[in-house]
Amino acid sequence: MISNRESARRSRMRKQKHLENLRNQVNRLRLENRELTNQLRLVLCHSHRVATDNDRLRSEHSILQRKLSDIHQILLLKQLQQFSSAWPCNNVVTVMSDQTPPLIT
Repeated sequence: MISNRESARRSRMRKQKHLENLRNQVNRLRLENRELTNQLRLVLCHSHRVATDNDRLRSEHSILQRKLSDIHQILLLKQLQQFSSAWPCNNVVTVMSDQTPPLIT
């Protein structure tokens, strides 16, 4: 009977120690969960900011691409005008076109 009581007391102590360990583990996991949730919020906030910046940069890229294309076309047109003004026959046509034709009555 004394042996059974001692065995029951040891069993209760083991059970109580196991329960204490489980409570400690629950507390550690809750703390870890809270920390991970905070980290996730920060990452999501950063991700949203990066996505917004990316959209803005894509828009800027598109605008700058169009401006560059416009400038390229203007430069090509100016080069074409310079090239065509260098032709001797174009100078004659220009000089002739500057003269006013006589009026026919």
